[in-house]
Amino acid sequence: MDLSYIIVNYRSSRKLLRCLESIRASEFSGEKEILVIDNSDVDSGIPIVRETFPEINLIRNEENIGFGRACNQAAKLATGRHLFFVNPDATLDPQTTASLSCYLDDHPNAGAAGPKVLNQDGTLQFSCRRFPTIWSGLFNRYSLFTRLFPNNKYSRHYLMSYMDHNATQTVDWISGCCLMVKNDVFNKAGMFDEKFFLFIEDVDLCKTIWANGFEVVYHPETSITHISSMNQRASINSIIKRHQGMSHYHRKHIKGNILTRTILDGMITLRCGLQLMLNFFR
Repeated sequence: MDLSYIIVNYRSSRKLLRCLESIRASEFSGEKEILVIDNSDVDSGIPIVRETFPEINLIRNEENIGFGRACNQAAKLATGRHLFFVNPDATLDPQTTASLSCYLDDHPNAGAAGPKVLNQDGTLQFSCRRFPTIWSGLFNRYSLFTRLFPNNKYSRHYLMSYMDHNATQTVDWISGCCLMVKNDVFNKAGMFDEKFFLFIEDVDLCKTIWANGFEVVYHPETSITHISSMNQRASINSIIKRHQGMSHYHRKHIKGNILTRTILDGMITLRCGLQLMLNFFR
């Protein structure tokens, strides 16, 4: 098997249908399989997905087990040389799969690759970043500082908004909304850390891929369209899970003494509270 698509769905069957349509229209000529893990407790559209796409392997979980764990669940069943993690709210260009797969085949040092990501209006969605530091929470795309001063040098540095987004290049990490990883590299990296329930697991995976001697590559010769959640009202649970992920990442990768960790946890808690407040008035 050349490639395994892996999609984790959570109450997104309408978007999933569009995603699967784009996969079906792919120009990729290799042998492929599509694994869909449904974490939804309720999603009335899943029978329609089964009927419309009988070729997929759709597995329904009894509860939401988290994104990373569901990806691992599918990866353990996958037989493709490459694993292509795609969010259900993403639609692929016809050339996306073939372009990324060929790049990984032609570059032995590359462990993972992702395409250019576009918003629905065709504008660029920043999909690669530098690895987080203690101060990154102040400068990511969701931060108040970045929203008030989008062109400040600190946010531009972290978001890599200054780089040539039309040039293939190595980056620290790429968004898991559309990420192709060599199967053997994914397993060497230990798969997704399941302590990340939702968010940050892609950052952690890319960091581990680098630690295992492989590169993470931004490959904009092809693109996808992704529905960004930045301007949408988020659930309270997703905001909390995102910040819990931040805390776990920092404890796992950023060394520091007890005082540093206490300050950092306090900053993350404060940021979480601010996000919840802003989300309430959205």
